Amino acid sequence: MEFAILITAFIIQAIVSTIMLFLAMKLTKEDGPFSKLFAAAFIAALINLIPYAGSFISFIVLLILISRWTTAEIWPDAVLIVVVAWFFGALAAFCFGMAFT
Repeated sequence: MEFAILITAFIIQAIVSTIMLFLAMKLTKEDGPFSKLFAAAFIAALINLIPYAGSFISFIVLLILISRWTTAEIWPDAVLIVVVAWFFGALAAFCFGMAFT
């Protein structure tokens, strides 16, 4: 049962992160393909599963991927986009996980 919750939280985090990345990019008037945003969110969600340092490494990887795969400069646009998307993705995964425990 715990494994199913972990997988569900992972999928929710990747989907919500992708949507939040897309919305944050529109807010900052940056461009990037939705498929690359989904790939970046998926990779970051996978890395986030690493115990202890996974969240920090996930944040850095997502920042690097967004700056490479979109028109966003690393500072301040990519940082703003990643902070907003990462926060809301983690919040949605947490809320969804709490709903099923």
